Amino acid sequence: MKYFIDTHDRTKGSWPRREVSEAEFIDIYSGFEKACEDEGGADLGAHVNVAGGKAFCFTKGPDAEAIRRAHDKLGFPFDSITEVRRVTGVDLRPKPVKAKE
Repeated sequence: MKYFIDTHDRTKGSWPRREVSEAEFIDIYSGFEKACEDEGGADLGAHVNVAGGKAFCFTKGPDAEAIRRAHDKLGFPFDSITEVRRVTGVDLRPKPVKAKE
């Protein structure tokens, strides 16, 4: 399974032009989980600024096309879908050197 971040931005046309309330966004977003599952993936969460008309969605799926199809099912456009890997502080630490025996 691969991980993806997709972006939405009102200024780029990938967010509704009209004002959307948080409740309306939740209604739209609630269908995204099912749409991702239908495409063999899963919604893992989003960082969103409803008033600013921006969202960054974190998903997993077999490929970017599956995530695109999930958005298409909702009729919710996106700016980009980028495959990503998760990196944490632990991932960045050097591997311990084994002591010579």
